[in-house]
Amino acid sequence: MIRGAVLPLGAIAALAGLAASRADEVSLASWPLVSPALPAVTEVFPRLPENWRDLPLQLHMTESAGYNSNFLNIPTGAGASAFARGRPVGAMQSISTYGASFKNEVGGQQFFADGSWGMYRYLNNDRYNTAHSSADIGDNFTYGSKCAGSLKASYNSAPSLPGQQLGVNVINTLTTVSANENAKCFISGEFSGILNSGYTDSQNSAALDKVNNYRSVFVAAGVSYTISETNSLQVLATLTGTDYTNRQAAVNTTGLVEKLTTDQIMATYTKNFGPNLALSAQFGVLGHENDYFGVGVPKGIVPQYSFNVQWAATPKLSLTAAVSRLASAPTTVLSNLQITENATAGFAYRATPKVTVGGNIVATYSTGAATRAFVSTILNTYTQSQRTFGGGANVKYEISPFLTANLSYQYTRSVQSTLTYNTSLILLALNFNPY
Repeated sequence: MIRGAVLPLGAIAALAGLAASRADEVSLASWPLVSPALPAVTEVFPRLPENWRDLPLQLHMTESAGYNSNFLNIPTGAGASAFARGRPVGAMQSISTYGASFKNEVGGQQFFADGSWGMYRYLNNDRYNTAHSSADIGDNFTYGSKCAGSLKASYNSAPSLPGQQLGVNVINTLTTVSANENAKCFISGEFSGILNSGYTDSQNSAALDKVNNYRSVFVAAGVSYTISETNSLQVLATLTGTDYTNRQAAVNTTGLVEKLTTDQIMATYTKNFGPNLALSAQFGVLGHENDYFGVGVPKGIVPQYSFNVQWAATPKLSLTAAVSRLASAPTTVLSNLQITENATAGFAYRATPKVTVGGNIVATYSTGAATRAFVSTILNTYTQSQRTFGGGANVKYEISPFLTANLSYQYTRSVQSTLTYNTSLILLALNFNPY
């Protein structure tokens, strides 16, 4: 695994040598082998891009190496013996990602496509090596002089993050396929209409997590009131139908449903108080019923909110803080709906023009909703609420405008019933990304 990381790291460093000066100053026309040879054809062929960021196709790659203390999500605690064998398994880990991005503007349309592929590798544990990949394609469009929006189809497959899976002694791969449309059209004055829709198919590889596999379709409509680019209010109503595709396999279980409809209305306010302070706030409610795109009276109401603030305290120091209570499809509990209460805080300090130091802390409480699930087996543990605590720190060094090095450490502790999951992850990464 470690030897396999050497060649990609070397390739990244070699490619970065092309970017020794600032990206804004790298002009293809100034290359000695290009500019003198093409003085007569510039009036015949399209003009060459002036900067790297203007190229229609860009390559990017990341190579990370470090240590993961619990890559199989093995718990400890009084009830751990019923679920896991032995103690948590740690290993030297590397993560490779190679990708390309494409964009091209035609009239009022901007077509784009992105794709990446890579591997998670574990030293002396090759049988757990896991591929990850992602792709998306779409169009940022304008329609006439009043409407703009986007169409996007996406695919993503990667191992679950620490604290985001149910299965133990296993690496759960979450694969998501989605298609989304967003449109906004001017109505009058400061008012605009919004119409969004989408489809999502979420599939897990671990047996226990498959119970939460689902397909969902949503439609949303609303209105926005924009005083300025830095001061706006939006009200959006969303109807979502969810089909849990593997619930038939959940035997000896009551309370888990196969179909669910949620009706949500949310108000979002965003405001920038000058260049150094910005906030965003959401408030609303969500109703649910055990049907697919049902139109009956909701069986329950869930209040929701989120609040986020970003503050540039000094030219070098920026601070962020957020709290939220939001409903979503379940990932960390066996349930029909998951309510997640989250609080985070972070900072970034630019110590020098090339070095940035950052850190964060997070606390999360997740519980089931829309009818509590009761399981007559030991799996009842996973219907219980989960508490997650974590924190991390990182140091980023800008080797060149296109190449950065990042040293990071993240600790996650999740507690669910009598089970405790502890994971420490330290990584050194090189990232090549022409912008």
